This record gives sequence, C-alpha cells and structure tokens, in this order.
Amino acid sequence: MPELPELEVLVKNLKGRIKDKKLGKPTVINPRVINGDPNLVENKVVEDIKRRGKWVLIFLDDLYLAFHLRLNGYIFLLDYKEPDDYDCIILPVNGEYIHFGDPRRLAQMKITKEIDSLVDELGIDPLSDEFTLEYLTKNLKKKRGNIKTFLMDQDIISGIGNTYADEILFSARINPTRPCQSLDEGEVESLYKSIRDILEEALSLGGTSTEEFTNLISREQSFEPRVHRREGEPCPVCETPIVMIKIGGRGTYYCPKCQR
Repeated sequence: MPELPELEVLVKNLKGRIKDKKLGKPTVINPRVINGDPNLVENKVVEDIKRRGKWVLIFLDDLYLAFHLRLNGYIFLLDYKEPDDYDCIILPVNGEYIHFGDPRRLAQMKITKEIDSLVDELGIDPLSDEFTLEYLTKNLKKKRGNIKTFLMDQDIISGIGNTYADEILFSARINPTRPCQSLDEGEVESLYKSIRDILEEALSLGGTSTEEFTNLISREQSFEPRVHRREGEPCPVCETPIVMIKIGGRGTYYCPKCQR
C-alpha cells in the first residue's frame, strides 16, 4: 500500500505535469470505484494537487477529485488512451492520459464539490507543524491498544501504514506489541523523533520501491526497509533474525532483541 512518502512524491510529480492543464472527456471502464459524475470534470482546469493523509486531491475550478489507492490502486500518467487490464477510468489532460485503476477494485475516486467532510476526520499529518511531541504524548495516554495499531490509526496520525509503522518502531527500538500506555517519557520522545526521521528519509529517497509506481515516482534511488518483509534475515544492528507476527491481521516485522 502506498503511504505518505510515496503519495507525496506522486503528488509532486503529477503536479509538475498537469497543473494548469485542462481535463478532457473521461472514459469510464469500471464505475464501481467511482463516486460522483465523471462527466463533470470535462473542460475543468487542474488548479492544484495535494496529499491529505493517504488521499490524493486534485483541485479543479469548482470540483475536487479525491483518490484513495488502498492496497493495490495506481495513478499513471501515460501517452496513450487505450485502457490497460485494471484501469477503472482514463482522464485526458494536455495530450496525456491519467489512468486510475486497481486489480482488486478496492481503490476509490470521488468527484465532489466539497472535501471538508473527507479530510476533517483525518488525524494530523506527521510531517506538519501541528504534529508535536505533546500531541503524540496526549494521544498515547488515551489508547489502550498496542503501539503498532496506534501508528496506523488514520484518525490520530494520517499517512502511516504497515511498512513505515514497522520501520518507525525499529528505529525507536520499541516492540510493536507494547501497549501504548506502557511507553515511558524517553520512549515517547524516541518514537516522535523516529516518526519524523523515517518519513523524511523515505520522502527524500522517493519512497519505498514498488513496481506499481514506476511511472510517476523516480526509481533512481529508494528507501530500503530495514525490517519490513525481511523475516528470517539478520537484524542490521544485532544480526538476530527478524521475526514476523500478525497484528490486526497485518504482517508485522521486528527484531526481538533490539525492540523491547
């Protein structure tokens, strides 16, 4: 699943290609993932593109296009109109074509005149000025669940998913099964720093390398996870084999020696 760094880079690259350009008549292949009337976007100018949490938001004259890619969704900007196997909609723009799709048909596209109800329910962006140590501390004290689930709660912190939750906890040397309220002051400070450091590092490297995003995200370099999906490999710090457990139905990877 694309997370904050991948989506931020996608938005930056997409913005550089289509901002101030006019959309043409859309071709709808699978309307199931679309909420709203796609025909409303024809002849609308792209005024801006932003990310909010895991949503990609395209600002038009008097409309918004909101995309959520879920696990396997994609947004490609291609030079051909013909639909690919999993495309759901194709939007012409300045001689190129936005292909939005998902093999599993779980991604979402919303065409709406307002986005407040969509973004207001999201938690604070972890790279924003509003995300402070005090905010993190206050919310940890309210939660009785484990720290891994906390990091992925989009109502509290928006944009962190499975991959970066594992990497943040490894950086902070915190076991993912730890109850939120068990963290002491020093551990909370370490967690706060790791959230910032890992996301900023990944963002500077273009996100984690995935084949799904080779069209709009450069792969000249990429963030390489230290523990995520590295079950059985030696920990980069102590060489203890990385283990995998399930938390909330998701594979969770950590070092049982380094992370306490």
